Amino acid sequence: MSRKEKKTPPPVSGNKGMIIGIIVIVGVLAIIALLIATGNAGNPTPAPVTTPRVTLSPTPVPEPVKSARPSVELFVMSFCPYGVQAENAMEPVVDLLGAKADFNIRYIATVNGETPDQVRSLHGLPEAKEDLRQLCVDKYYPEKLWPYLMDLNALCYPLNRNATQLASCQQNVTATLGMDNQQIETCAIGGEGLALLKADETVTKSLKVTGSPTLFMNGQKYAGQRTPEAYKQAICARFETVPAECATNLSSTAAASTGSC
Repeated sequence: MSRKEKKTPPPVSGNKGMIIGIIVIVGVLAIIALLIATGNAGNPTPAPVTTPRVTLSPTPVPEPVKSARPSVELFVMSFCPYGVQAENAMEPVVDLLGAKADFNIRYIATVNGETPDQVRSLHGLPEAKEDLRQLCVDKYYPEKLWPYLMDLNALCYPLNRNATQLASCQQNVTATLGMDNQQIETCAIGGEGLALLKADETVTKSLKVTGSPTLFMNGQKYAGQRTPEAYKQAICARFETVPAECATNLSSTAAASTGSC
């Protein structure tokens, strides 16, 4: 028999090269991964911060203080445009509820001496003198205060920078309303008017009032709209027994909803 020769397998050098290449690539990737992990170890990526949701509770609105006859105090500067607008908005409410509630105008000023020239008011001496005049009108002619305010606001307020025209307009208003202008002037330039203004200053400071207009009802500061209807509703909410007049609808139009002197 012939002897069979043993076959020799083909060389595998090509396969070895491929395997070696794969091993090298895997090693390089492992080294890169290790370097990245080592670099981040000192500066780890911070976890995302979740901001907790904060729920704000609404500011509680105090219950209106009620009384049989509510007190309404409107603090103004007589030549402050926002104070003038607040007076104009309040006047229809005074007409409607003046017999059922106590309405008072108070003036924001500082009395530093014994003459009107020593009264400090934001809009100057003409305003200080008019504050004094209005207090004296209220003292001697209380039933004519609001008619005086409406006429003065409409006719004389635009002239407040012209002393001559302003004085003439003031006298015409008092004469038209049947008031003694000399009586009002004597009160305003003397100790009588200054004492009235000083009393208002005391109330103003006690309530920490600084801006014109500021409104208090039964000792509570008002922060609503400046319209006749809004004023009426707020005052009516403070009656122990609501009068029939409160069913009357007034204007909801405001000349200025915000702003103060």
